[in-house]
Amino acid sequence: MSIQFKEQKPALLEQFGVYYLEAFRKKDLTHRAFDFSDAELSAAIRRISGRGIVLSALTGLVCVWPTVYFAGWWQQDAWYTQYAWLGAVYGICILVEFYLLFVIALRAVHEVSELINMHSHDADFLKSGPFSITHILSRAALEINDPEWHILGIDPFKRVSKMNLLLLGLLYKCKIIITNFVAKWILLHTVGPTIGGISINYIALPVECFWNGAVLLRVVKEARLRLFGFALCNELADRIISDQALHRLTPEARIGCMRAIGNAVVLARNYHPNVIILTLRFQHLLHLHKDHHYDNWDLFLQVLGEVTAEERIFLLNLFTLAVAFDGRITGSEAKNLKDAYGADYEQYRPRLRELTAALHDGRLNEAAALSKLDFTAG
Repeated sequence: MSIQFKEQKPALLEQFGVYYLEAFRKKDLTHRAFDFSDAELSAAIRRISGRGIVLSALTGLVCVWPTVYFAGWWQQDAWYTQYAWLGAVYGICILVEFYLLFVIALRAVHEVSELINMHSHDADFLKSGPFSITHILSRAALEINDPEWHILGIDPFKRVSKMNLLLLGLLYKCKIIITNFVAKWILLHTVGPTIGGISINYIALPVECFWNGAVLLRVVKEARLRLFGFALCNELADRIISDQALHRLTPEARIGCMRAIGNAVVLARNYHPNVIILTLRFQHLLHLHKDHHYDNWDLFLQVLGEVTAEERIFLLNLFTLAVAFDGRITGSEAKNLKDAYGADYEQYRPRLRELTAALHDGRLNEAAALSKLDFTAG
């Protein structure tokens, strides 16, 4: 199998997200993402984000207030009675808040998906399985980690420590607890245990509102990046089919295409869904289904030196796109770019930065204009 997953069955939470995303879809759309200008897309995203932030903040306010209000109750009772009641209040409030926040996030992601009409593409491998766009969006909305994919032998964690990934994940998940602790400590040592007769414990309310809004904004931005990457990848595939550019490549250059994408994955140290879709589209276009060490950096540099001048330019154009496709340039990528571009580094660097910024900021049409895949350099 060219595509392997460590976990075949999606998690229950991911299935929950897929169910709601499918349930929200009530009408068949006919437009394409490129029917709108970047200004129109940005305005629509801002409206979706603003509405979601307000709803998320209100949800946090309503659901956290009982946990603070009832914190002083039952103090005269036995400790086990006190903690039993507090545990019940906390448990109910957390469950209700999580459910409402999940639905709000999923609704916002669905509204973003309607902008690009993700169902306008008919590629079968993008409609089913854990790498379908619906599952990808479900994970984005609910902040679920993507599965550890192994596609054509490409290992995204070839150069990264698994322990570092675990520590970063734990710190991110503890953000609300850490913020509450720091805020309470500062207030306790500056103004005392109360402010105007109100306990500093109520600082949990604005903290919760802030983080709920921040998380919703993060979710919408990630969904936008994944959806715009999905639309852009399909647009590029249609262009390649129309131009018949791949017919001009030798077998070595075709393998080089997959090495360009595979090494971009390794340098980024993650398998962003945008690059997953790019990999799958090129795998189908090139009819390559075997592992040819696509994540080997030395072999990629070697093929760049062996192919024709035109093929080398095409590979560098594809490498530029793959590096930019997750909307950021990592330190590892920046250090290795000169080795790949060689004498053409100064010619490619501006387009790489502009393309990365366009994808990161949601300027879809600008990104499409910068995403040329042909035999001209720069």
